[in-house]
Amino acid sequence: MKAVIFQFEVTEGDYEKNLNKVQSLFQEHALEEDSIVVLPEMWTSGYDLKNIEKLAFHNLGGVKEEMAELAAEYKVNIVAGSVPNIKESSDVLNTAFVVDKKGELVYEYSKIHLVPMLNEPEYLTGGGESADTFELLGNKAGLVICYDLRFPELFRDLALDDAKVVFVVAEWPAERTEHWLTLLKARAIENQCYIVGSNTFGTQPNGTTFAGNSIIINPFGEVLGQGSADQEEVVETNIDLDYIAQVREDIPIFKSRRRDMYKFL
Repeated sequence: MKAVIFQFEVTEGDYEKNLNKVQSLFQEHALEEDSIVVLPEMWTSGYDLKNIEKLAFHNLGGVKEEMAELAAEYKVNIVAGSVPNIKESSDVLNTAFVVDKKGELVYEYSKIHLVPMLNEPEYLTGGGESADTFELLGNKAGLVICYDLRFPELFRDLALDDAKVVFVVAEWPAERTEHWLTLLKARAIENQCYIVGSNTFGTQPNGTTFAGNSIIINPFGEVLGQGSADQEEVVETNIDLDYIAQVREDIPIFKSRRRDMYKFL
């Protein structure tokens, strides 16, 4: 399995410009068939929350088709970051989704933990369903969004359901870069799975600067690939899923768990 993160600067409020950037990255980068390409959170709009209803898609209409076309053309799977999305009601959700190399929708998930520090609860509605595993290239994976990273219970649920890789799509601020890197590494170590963290960089009109540092971490906590803080980059590496079993045998935390002693489970 090969993970490929497209780290690029998101232009706030300009879907066409951001889509053109993604399309150009596909054109410029030689992608192996069956690779998994990962985009960041809210890549179509950035945090233009005051205009988020106008920028939102309806049931992923439009953006889902664009990603499906790219996936089928390049014969890759796409963890298509997240986008503002309106489903049954008029509420705007922060929805991530995945399409496979045939262009078929595999999974979608709406962010359940909204970020008080970026005023998300004022403009967005949290998702009503928890993150779940989905199958990609014959293996189970998980997908969460940004602030979800701070909630280890979510990751443990995915690991206990046999997620081999958890994708974290984000627009994570630079002032909390060390939190981003530390928590991603912790989630990999404590769940003995691969973590693929996709982030953006640059400063948005509201003054928020994002951290970059897209990263891929193995189940032992080792960094396999990492982007810079402020450059457009492609971060990629091969993922050896067989290594998970070795780590779990060497350090058998799942066998050592004492559920009977965990007070709040």
